[in-house]
Amino acid sequence: MESTRSDPIATPTTVYPRRRPHVRARAVEGEVVILDRQRELVHQLNETASYIWGRCDGHHSVAAIATDLAQVFAIDLETAQRDVAEAVRRLEAAGVVETGSA
Repeated sequence: MESTRSDPIATPTTVYPRRRPHVRARAVEGEVVILDRQRELVHQLNETASYIWGRCDGHHSVAAIATDLAQVFAIDLETAQRDVAEAVRRLEAAGVVETGSA
């Protein structure tokens, strides 16, 4: 993963994603459904993205989420890091997550 100034997730140990306060989420059959009331959109997350969403609380760094994901889903850390970074980017682009640095 290359580090760029425009991509804050490129430094995963200092980025702490958190859910935006205007969204509501509910687990449905192992997956999360997110209601974005401001944009009037609904997002459905698969099992992996649901796991990542659950840790976007502002207390877990992208790196820590990836480490946890690798253990829980029995995948290598490099794949987990790539998957978490991409999921957080997509959640942020969808407007349901914001990223902050420590």
